[in-house]
Order: sequence, then C-alpha cells, then structure tokens
Amino acid sequence: MSWTMKQIEKSVFNFEKFDKRTRGKIIEFLQNNISFDDYLKQVEKKKKAIANTQNAKNILLGTQQKYPRHSDFSQISLNSHDIKNYAILITAGGEGERLRVSLKEKGYSDDDLKDFTKATFPIPNTDYKFGALEVNLKMLAELNAEIPVIVTMGPVGSDTEKIIPKVLRKNANFGVKNIEIIAQNERLHLTNENKIVFEIGEENIKPVTNPDETGGPIAKLKDGGILENLEKSGIKKIMILQATAVYSKKIIPIIAAAGQNYDGLGIGILRNEFIETDPYGTFVSINDYNLRIIEKEVRTPQTYAIKNENGKFLPYNTGFYVFDIELLKKIEMPDYATPPKIILEGIEKSPKIGYAATDIIAFAKNPAVLTISDDDFRVIKNAEDIDILGGFCERKI
Repeated sequence: MSWTMKQIEKSVFNFEKFDKRTRGKIIEFLQNNISFDDYLKQVEKKKKAIANTQNAKNILLGTQQKYPRHSDFSQISLNSHDIKNYAILITAGGEGERLRVSLKEKGYSDDDLKDFTKATFPIPNTDYKFGALEVNLKMLAELNAEIPVIVTMGPVGSDTEKIIPKVLRKNANFGVKNIEIIAQNERLHLTNENKIVFEIGEENIKPVTNPDETGGPIAKLKDGGILENLEKSGIKKIMILQATAVYSKKIIPIIAAAGQNYDGLGIGILRNEFIETDPYGTFVSINDYNLRIIEKEVRTPQTYAIKNENGKFLPYNTGFYVFDIELLKKIEMPDYATPPKIILEGIEKSPKIGYAATDIIAFAKNPAVLTISDDDFRVIKNAEDIDILGGFCERKI
C-alpha cells in the first residue's frame, strides 16, 4: 500500500521542518522502500514488545522464584563425539561503535580503523590479524572442520555485511569447510510517538534502523529454511556463540557435552554478590521449573535474595546457549523491546524493537544452566578489552 501525503506528514519526525527538496527525497524513499502497511506492522510489533516487557514484570510479581537447575563445567565429562550433532551459530552483527570510539581516544587513526568491525579487529601481540572471529573459526576448524557454521552479520548495507564476507573469502574461512553467511533483518527505530526518523546526508537519506536484536539471527534461521536443512543433514542442536567474544580452548567442547541432556541450555556465571546496579540478565526458575532470563528492569527484591546451597547468588547470563533444532522450529519468538536507546542526538531516547535470544529459554521443556568460570572467555567491548586479549589467547588457546 502506497503512502498518502497526510500519512507521511503524520508518520515522519519533523517532516514539516525539512526543505522542499529533502521532503521530496523522503517521499521518494518511502514510496520505493517501505509500504505504509509495513510501517503499521512495525508500530504494532512495538506495542506488543512493550506489553511483553510489562507482562514479564507481572509474572514475577505473582510467582515464587527459585534457583535454577544447574551444573558446573568442572562436573562435565567430555566425549569426542559430542560436537558431531551440532551446528554453531556465530553472531557477528555488532557495529562496535563503542569500541571504535575508545580506540580513537587511545590514538588509533582513521587508517588504522579502515574496514573496521568489532569481530575482526586485530588482537595486539598475536598473529590474529582478523580478531575474535578468526580465533573462533580456527578453534572450531581444529575441533572438527566439518561442523556446520553459520555466521550472521548486520543488515544488508551495514559495515559487517560488507566486510566480513570479504575477510572469510580471502582467508578460506579460517579452515572451516561448511560455512554459511547471512545478514540480519532490521527494524525502524521509531520515536516514542512512533514516528520515522530520517538521517539526512549530502548525497543520501535513510531512516534510522537497528538490527532486530540478539534473537534476530535465530529468527533468520527460522525464516530462511536453514533449520530444516540442518535437521535433514543429521544436526540436532545449535550452539550460539558471539563473534565478539574469545573462548578458552576447553569451553566449547564442555558446552557441547553439557547440552546433550537438555533442549535448552543457558551458559551462566555464578555471582558472589548481587547488587541492584548489576547490568546482566539473570537465570531464575519460576512456577516450579520454568527457566527464565530476566533483565535488570524486571527484577524484584526476591530476585536479589535467592542463593544456592553454596551461598552463590543467581547466575548471570553470558549470552551463549544451546538449543534443540526441534525446539527452535516450533516456537514463535515474541517481540522484544530494549530499554530506551539513542536514536539521533537531540531526539528523546526510545526502545529498539526486535527479538531477544533470552526469550527462547522459556520455551524449553527440559532446560538447565551450565555455569562456567569468567576466566574462560573474554567479551570485547572497548579498547581495554582488546589490550588484554593477547595474554588471554596465549594462556587459554
């Protein structure tokens, strides 16, 4: 359905303040790229996502929370066959703007940051010229070069979508023989009044969008028929890892072994303390045994008080998972709203909308948490993290 002028005036942020030429470009972009029906669907998804967050709060308020079923990585017995029924999903869609800014503050030049992505930025004092993605793919190739690996990037046109395929082609996928590269979908980042914000450049204009969040790569597998193809080839489980984290050599086989017994496995870290400013998602059981990952804004006073028999508080989420393919095929992923995020400078923050990987664990019939040591992985967020990766790689890989 094409747009009417009245619909555009009502749906585009500050439309009346643009000059005639810019308004014409905005009208042309909308008519050629986004139908009015598609816009309305995204508005409706945003409403559902915000309602889902409130529902999560309401569920916790009326429910007894318990410590989740969990096992420690030190208790897991390894078997060389454990990895053979797995595919590995590596998420590499993050643009890494925080890392880019911190590197520039540290003295890196624009030339140093040419073809920059967070997943492929070189690790100092090592031979890893293509960063954490290179480390992880070489490690997987050493484990089993035939393991199916899916690398998800940002949306079409993003830096990661342009750069990562070239890096993989030039380096023969770092030894992985069975690899697929897919781009995430994206959503409009609407204002709190559900208006579309346009970025106006000298040559081009474009609406402000965001990748459809941490669950977007999984949604892409469902939409693209990839899950069915993996299942036909004998794959039963998917391990989800971040391309912007580096893992110790032992931890991926341990996760694979632990995941054999459950249709949903979350990887967590035990807490010695649990304070209100703690930013991480939290594993907790509700309704006898229904595993959830709850975010900071959903916690209740009860959440902070729960301990296990060893006095450890609820484990926090690392963002690594194992799921049965059968489970992923069946579920309908709910829409998810982040806390308010910056759209553009000078515009009130509003939630980004997408899918959350954290929501999937609630659908599992037989879930558990594997707790690992925080010394067995490193997540890249800023320049300081890059600096310590060299030592980590030397010790752990």
